[in-house]
Amino acid sequence: MAEIRINHWLLNIEKEKTKALYATQLRMDEDVHYQSFHEANQILDADLLHFSNTLGLDLQQPTILNAFPVEGEQIMYSGYYTVCGDIIEGEMDAWDVVIGKYCFSLIEEDSILAEPHFHIGFEVVLPASLELIKK
Repeated sequence: MAEIRINHWLLNIEKEKTKALYATQLRMDEDVHYQSFHEANQILDADLLHFSNTLGLDLQQPTILNAFPVEGEQIMYSGYYTVCGDIIEGEMDAWDVVIGKYCFSLIEEDSILAEPHFHIGFEVVLPASLELIKK
C-alpha cells in the first residue's frame, strides 16, 4: 500500500489491485448512459488524468453511473469509482476535490469485496450525445 495525499484526503491505496479490479470489471457498453458518458468524456485534461493515474482508476468505467438531463442539451453524470485501500483522512460525502468540471467525494462503503476498499463519488455535467440519447 502507498499513502497518497490529494487536497485534504490522505489515502492508503493499492494502486495495482485497483487497476486489476478495473481490468476485470464488466464494461457496460450496451447501456446508453455508459456509451454517452464515454463519448462525452473523451478529452480528459492533464489534472484529471493525473488524479486517475495516481489512484489507478479508469475514469471511463465508473463502478456505478447515473445520468440526468439538465438544461442546455447537457447531462449530469454521477456515480462512483472503487479504490482498493483505506481512507486515513478526509471528510465523507463532502464534494471537496474539484478538478476541471468534476467534483469528487469520499464514500466509505461496506460490501462483499474481500479487500479493504472505499468509493470516490463524482458529479460532472457534460454535453449530451444526442444520437445516443435518441436510441
